Amino acid sequence: MRPFLLSILFLLLAACAAERRPMPELTALNGNEDVSGAKGCAAVYPQGRWQFVHSIDFSMQDGSGGTVIGVTSLAGDEISCVLMTIEGFTLFEAAYQEGKGLAVKRAVPPFDKPAFGEGLMGDVRTIFVAPPGQTMRYGRAADNGPVCRYPGIDGRTLDILPATDDCWQIRSYTSDHVMDRSITGRSCRKMGDSLIPEHLELKGFGQTGYTLKMTLINAEN
Repeated sequence: MRPFLLSILFLLLAACAAERRPMPELTALNGNEDVSGAKGCAAVYPQGRWQFVHSIDFSMQDGSGGTVIGVTSLAGDEISCVLMTIEGFTLFEAAYQEGKGLAVKRAVPPFDKPAFGEGLMGDVRTIFVAPPGQTMRYGRAADNGPVCRYPGIDGRTLDILPATDDCWQIRSYTSDHVMDRSITGRSCRKMGDSLIPEHLELKGFGQTGYTLKMTLINAEN
């Protein structure tokens, strides 16, 4: 599953692949504590129906980048996403529903490539939708910070760190236990049972490095 920012940059900027750099690897958890301590991980994901509007600044290692507006709506098992220019021109619009998959409503070239919609919605779900918790393991990282670890059926691993500075962090690892993406929330504010970050920073690792900075414009529950 490719991050949606990477898809945007490939389609818009036609950037050259960057030199490979060592990537962080998955480390073992210390201890196996009572899962009741994992309550903080649930607060990372918005509970109920929400709409988020973000200003998104993206950049690559070569200095290329730009700014777009992203609108994400959560309604039960359905997620909708709109990507537009600063002026309000819609570049891409799609919805995803469990059991039905992805339905693209609008896609302006070059956003009409099938892989783009799948990658975009995959990342939106990673940021906003909690993973299944049946096999979650709760423990401590090397710095003694709490971690909720979710193994995926495809061999991937998702770590949630619910107490990172004043907010939280999500780390995604490949089936080879190599980190391919980190999402860091900053300046969280409590809204109901959820911790909503004012700022999100997504970093992609691998052959092509990139950074995505999301600033919250509006959040409605």
